[in-house]
Amino acid sequence: MDFYGVFLATIVCITSLITHRSFADASLIITPSTANCTLKWYEQRTDHFQWRSSAAKDEPLTFKQRVFICDEYWKGEGVIFFYAGNEGNVELYVNHTGLMWESAPMFNALLIFAEHRFYGETQLTPGAQGPSKNQFKYLTHDQAMADYASLLYNFKEENNCMKCRTIVFGGSYGGMLAAWLRIKYPQTFDGAIASSAPIFAFPGLYPPFDSNKYWQVVTYDASPAAGAAPVCIKNIRNAWQTLFSYAKTETGRTKLTSIFRTCAPIASQSDTWRLAMVLLLSFDTLAMGNYPYPSNYLTGGGPLLPAYPVVAACTPLATPNLTGDDLLSSLRDGAAVFANATKDLPCYTIPNESEIEQDGIWDYQWCTELMPQETYFALNGTTDMFWNQPYNETFIRDHCRDKFGIEPRTDWIAIRYGGLSALSSTSNIVFSNGLLDPWSSGGVMKNISSTVTAIVLPHGAHHVDLFFSNPNDTWDITWARNYHRTQISSWLSSL
Repeated sequence: MDFYGVFLATIVCITSLITHRSFADASLIITPSTANCTLKWYEQRTDHFQWRSSAAKDEPLTFKQRVFICDEYWKGEGVIFFYAGNEGNVELYVNHTGLMWESAPMFNALLIFAEHRFYGETQLTPGAQGPSKNQFKYLTHDQAMADYASLLYNFKEENNCMKCRTIVFGGSYGGMLAAWLRIKYPQTFDGAIASSAPIFAFPGLYPPFDSNKYWQVVTYDASPAAGAAPVCIKNIRNAWQTLFSYAKTETGRTKLTSIFRTCAPIASQSDTWRLAMVLLLSFDTLAMGNYPYPSNYLTGGGPLLPAYPVVAACTPLATPNLTGDDLLSSLRDGAAVFANATKDLPCYTIPNESEIEQDGIWDYQWCTELMPQETYFALNGTTDMFWNQPYNETFIRDHCRDKFGIEPRTDWIAIRYGGLSALSSTSNIVFSNGLLDPWSSGGVMKNISSTVTAIVLPHGAHHVDLFFSNPNDTWDITWARNYHRTQISSWLSSL
């Protein structure tokens, strides 16, 4: 069936099952949350792939995994919707993954939201904020996937539900896990909705991944085609030249300290580069969160970012021919849409050398398996709006050695899963990507088979199709959610 055939069939099917309500004010929408679920703690093996008879220091044989179970529509049998938690507190996913909540009634589905080991409150050492030095080796995607498979197997056994079908959902890293769970544990996960899942953003795959394409999408979001001011890209691109020029002299660095209101003086060119990275990653986050309505998803449930926040960030940069201090002040104000989303920061903290990725323990997952981390992706200042900074394997190797005492195993994901051609051997996966989301640069953008399909959302940002319906959703976001439901229904009817 062609695109429009799928579209029409989907609309007919879904509108017969759902009663839509219109809302005059999106802020009045009340959505389900952790308050609608039961909190459970499941015992998991620390290491699923080795056999140990006794615990070691900081290395217990088992730990407790935090899980939210939501059974309002559950009839004791039927379908399970499972969220594969990614690199964050699982409550964020419970409170935002509206696709699962809104689809549950039509499938009488049980919802399970599982927290990823070492994120949130799921720790080997209760109350810890992350792994100890001895525990880092247990932070791998394979261990996390084994957690999820074990959890689901034991849940089904305890609830006399071994024949219950399971659809796994996930966004970003969680979307990668969802797809890989379907590939590795097909007997446990019957289908996968993998949104904004950059499973091709690894070396050694075919087609090869060009990491600069990530920053090209961020740049697109600041273009008139995406609703931004016509001169925004030009001003941002010019600003880096001015920034790095100021860094060459003590007088210039003093100006940078004042203009960017840093908590500590900008005392070196290295400090200036780290300031530039803070600004870069602010625009990066705004691009991921370039949703058509205010959202606090990318602030971890904190302050709201405005609707289309890249457009908002371009507003201070909308004046033609900005130069010097005025240009840098405008760059600061644009980045502040994210960097000072609370609007109350007295000054900006510049991270030290070891924390430049600004992503906590995720950096370990980069330094081992190269789980995608855009901090290290290539910039060139030509096809993107930033500066020239090629992908630097030496820098990455040295950084990982210094910080964790390890080097990335660059080819593991290619060996483990393969590239585009390997997907033809699996089934029942939907890959969805939005063209406003920079992670689409590493995503599956075309159909692999009749049961491994890809949908593209022209107005979609980072896994927006997994969120709750909103009156400001564009047509493609609504269409994508309906497509997911149609595919799930098709998978279940064929099992």
